[in-house]
Amino acid sequence: MKDIRNIAKKINLATDDLILYGENIAKIKYNNFDQMNRKGKLILVTSINPTKAGEGKTTSAIGIADKLNNLGHQTILALREPSLGPVLGLKGSATGGGECVLLPENEINLHFTGDFYAITSANNLVSAMIDNFLYWDNPLQIDINKIVWQRCLDLNDRALREVEIAIKKDLVRREKFQITAASEIMAILSLSKNLTDLRQRLDQTIVAYNINNEPIYIKDLKITGSLLALLKDAILPNLVQTKYETPALIHCGPFANISHGTNSVIATELGLKLSDYVVCEAGFGSDLGFEKFNDIVNSHQEFTPDCTVLVVTIKALKLNGDLPEEKLDTLDLASLAKGLNHLEHHINIIKNYHLNFLVCINQFATDLPVEIKFLTDWLEKNKIEYGINNTYHLGIKDQPDLANKIIKLANQPQHYTPIIDFNHTLINEKIDIICQKIYATNNIEYSPAALTKIKHYNISEFNHFPVCMAKNHQTIWGNADRHDNKVIIRDLKLNSGAQYFIVYLSKIITLPGLNKNPNAFAIDVQDNTIINIK
Repeated sequence: MKDIRNIAKKINLATDDLILYGENIAKIKYNNFDQMNRKGKLILVTSINPTKAGEGKTTSAIGIADKLNNLGHQTILALREPSLGPVLGLKGSATGGGECVLLPENEINLHFTGDFYAITSANNLVSAMIDNFLYWDNPLQIDINKIVWQRCLDLNDRALREVEIAIKKDLVRREKFQITAASEIMAILSLSKNLTDLRQRLDQTIVAYNINNEPIYIKDLKITGSLLALLKDAILPNLVQTKYETPALIHCGPFANISHGTNSVIATELGLKLSDYVVCEAGFGSDLGFEKFNDIVNSHQEFTPDCTVLVVTIKALKLNGDLPEEKLDTLDLASLAKGLNHLEHHINIIKNYHLNFLVCINQFATDLPVEIKFLTDWLEKNKIEYGINNTYHLGIKDQPDLANKIIKLANQPQHYTPIIDFNHTLINEKIDIICQKIYATNNIEYSPAALTKIKHYNISEFNHFPVCMAKNHQTIWGNADRHDNKVIIRDLKLNSGAQYFIVYLSKIITLPGLNKNPNAFAIDVQDNTIINIK
């Protein structure tokens, strides 16, 4: 692992541009580059609906960036920071695997530069101030039943989904925790362009309503300055490296199933100024992170991808072709054939936006030649551009075919077309368009609570905001049954600081629980070294 100052030199960063966190991690003073023009092109990595272990989007993104640099194309990787919830829960490490890893792995996976702690602290300061106003005779006349702000923590802890808070002896209220990655502070920070934008977004964030049903904003709590003090360093992107010394900006970590699911716009913007290519990842399948990247992050067409990479694995195709999880390593061409319908659905999602794209076949050691041929024959028959990715096993020794095709596509013209005109569309119409164009269904059911809120917000000053669909990531429609194409709109929440509506589907939750055998069982320290963050 190289000294981070040497990695910084690769993208023309001087020591004065950095805040060092030891020898291997630094924060970048992004505002030093405010006057610099962009020179780079954006490569966005997405996938089909994943298996529980994931489809290797992160490893593929790392491998692609490494290979591009190996071929002489100045490339920066821009990814989200890991959350302790998945790291200590089911998925474990979020820093890649095999030859495609971010370094230093343990530090990135755990406390890193303290960004998640700062976001959690800022979020919970808001909650503490709300309760403090209630304690001191409620001068803001907060309606205790209309507090919309939630506390958060960066752990999976299902016991905190519903709690009771005793503010004082005769004043008790209900509270709901959510995971930090789902908090509005996380969304605000990752979408803010600078400290001034962050201040404005915090000021305009609604936290509750008073007894006259009028909104109460963070600015009314008089703590915006304190929040900025807590977030002053967290807004700076973090610089690390891959195993093959590719510069990597790892910053912010909104989940894609319950938030918008991409790293910070500050990191992406900085990468586009400092390199020829930036490789980003949109969380989960194209029905989640990719759609939200285009409809939220790129709502003003400032971050239109120049090439979209759709990651596919044989295992995920078989899973989406109804093969049970425990049988995914067995040969079953019938389930693979059914899974191609699922792949076609995701291809059509990308085609909706008229973007240049290719399919990246992320090859596993267990994949059989007959399975790979079955898939590639289908892609060739349907004239779908594709490449095979073996960087997990081979690193930069992998064949250059995939990387060369990405470069070629990224430099071809395209006619990007948004699927929604947010300024002239009602909220329910935005939801319907996403259901029709992304989920490919008209089978939509709205709860009475959701309809009431939609009716209210359709005539509000916020009606031009995009919608962020919160749903189960394992199926297109957010249902446990892969064949149930009904979309159930359960509830709606305004995130006025992040500037979008959260639309809750079916039974989605914002504070995950731990699985029966979480990764926390395996993690240990031996000889002063952390092991088994797998």
